[in-house]
Amino acid sequence: MKPNAVTCLLLIFCVMNLFFGCSQRKAAPLPELERAEAVMFDHPDSALRILESMPMPTDKEQHALWCLLVTQAKYKQYLPIPSDSLIRIAYDYYKPTDDARCKAMSALYMGGVNYRLQKIETATAYYLEAEVEVEKTSDYKLGYLVMSGLGNLYLYRHLTDYALEVFQKAYDYAVKDSNKRYEMNSLRFMARYYSIKKDYDQSIIYYKQASSIADSILSYNTVKSELAGIYSVIGDYDKALSLEWEAIGNNHPTAQSYYGIGVNYMNLHQYDSAYYYLNQALNTSNVYTRMGVYRSLLQLGRQPQYHKYIITYSDSLRFYEDSVRALDKSREIIFYKEKFEKEQLVTQNQRLELEKAYTTRLLLLATIVALVLLMLLVAFYLHRKIALRRKEEELNSLTFQLHENELLIDRNNNYIAELKEQVEQQKELVEQQAEQKEELASLHDANEQLRKENIRLNENMKKYTGTFPEADEIKNVTEQLRRSKQREEDWFAFIQKEYPFLSNLHQRKTGLDYAEEQTVYFLVDTLFDKFTKRLTNKVSLPPRELLLCCLIKLRLSVGEIAVLMNLSPASVSTAKQRIKNKIHEILKDEPLKRSFDLWIWEY
Repeated sequence: MKPNAVTCLLLIFCVMNLFFGCSQRKAAPLPELERAEAVMFDHPDSALRILESMPMPTDKEQHALWCLLVTQAKYKQYLPIPSDSLIRIAYDYYKPTDDARCKAMSALYMGGVNYRLQKIETATAYYLEAEVEVEKTSDYKLGYLVMSGLGNLYLYRHLTDYALEVFQKAYDYAVKDSNKRYEMNSLRFMARYYSIKKDYDQSIIYYKQASSIADSILSYNTVKSELAGIYSVIGDYDKALSLEWEAIGNNHPTAQSYYGIGVNYMNLHQYDSAYYYLNQALNTSNVYTRMGVYRSLLQLGRQPQYHKYIITYSDSLRFYEDSVRALDKSREIIFYKEKFEKEQLVTQNQRLELEKAYTTRLLLLATIVALVLLMLLVAFYLHRKIALRRKEEELNSLTFQLHENELLIDRNNNYIAELKEQVEQQKELVEQQAEQKEELASLHDANEQLRKENIRLNENMKKYTGTFPEADEIKNVTEQLRRSKQREEDWFAFIQKEYPFLSNLHQRKTGLDYAEEQTVYFLVDTLFDKFTKRLTNKVSLPPRELLLCCLIKLRLSVGEIAVLMNLSPASVSTAKQRIKNKIHEILKDEPLKRSFDLWIWEY
């Protein structure tokens, strides 16, 4: 039954393992996803076209990858992403998995999207999560993206003290990836850090290193434009203007470039050039840039030739300042709203934690009470079980003692009958009769004491049988022991019948020769568990005395022993008394107080 059950369990386990193994097997990656991922970093627009032209995957893993790649492509192209719902699908899928790269990438774009949505604290949490996961991978490109994103968040959110270490890690990832563009950007980020810290000398060093890399990879050199801004801050306007023109090169100037050139011309008191380039810088929709340009034009309007425009510049500046103020205020409102929602969430979480702690305490208290009750129940059960066990042991002891006493009574009765027979046969032996009568009296006294003891034991047993449920079972055991003893007696009678030599000993009229004596030793050792060896190991007896003990063990009468050993009955009785005294001196046993024959039978 048990092997069949084990076999069934193993079979069920194998089938379940096969089922779950098949269900968890990864689906083959779609070729469109592979192509989109391959061109993502260099051509995100092409990757987005591939992703939008393919049917949306139905497999959960493929769908999560599709959501991740679509978000990545839009993010790299600065396309509007109204919410984080799409990237959250990928984030929620990869979060419980062991795919550290996908976990880091989904957390990275969760941070980037939330940053653009002005959820700064939420974005920070996702960036930090991405930092932890990307350390488990060897994707250095992804490591740079995570560190640069986190560093810029620190840099422009008044957490500049943390930014430098993060930018240094971004640079290390870029070097390991052998990506010059990433190295250039990392150096530019560190230069920005030092410029915010007003350590302009260190900032110029990093900008020059970044500019050198930009020249080597023929990149559009915005680094020189930023470096020009540093020289402008420290008053080296000629150097700043030179770098602005180098930054433009053969490319079309941006509004920011025109703005920087115009400011430097104004600082060099070349007002006509400043006026021209500042007006060129107004061709932008960036309200911050236009506000800065009008502030510079208002300053330029203080010059006599441009004084007529000062009212226009002042009104325009006030308009854009109001726009920027409204924009900043809306952002501030969003910031404080997010902060309020977060604090509200924290308060709710704290309330839930308190409720959870209270519930846990109640559960713990209930568990302790249950354990105490269980311990009391177990203690009561053990105490009752121990009491019943003690009663059982006492009843067993009384039962076995009663049984032993009954056996002794039976043996004594048998021996009394034998002694009576010997008394009748050997009336002429006064000395022997006196001894046997003394033994008869002793046995009668012993039987009387045993009967009294049995009466007491029976009374004690009656006390236990009323409360002890196993009393009937113990009576059955006692009856079985009695039957076992009877079988032993019957077996001994059967052995005497089966071995003619033993039965003939009772009818022999001549003594035993040496060979017959050896036969007696052999039969006694065989029937009574090596009787001669056990006896001689305790007491050293000569051969004749050992033979006498063996004949007594075979339950021969004094007259029969006298014939077999060629002795008179009186000599046999004397020899028995002598052996009895010798054994008592050595073993300090009971034969001195009771019949020697009975002691030999029990040994």
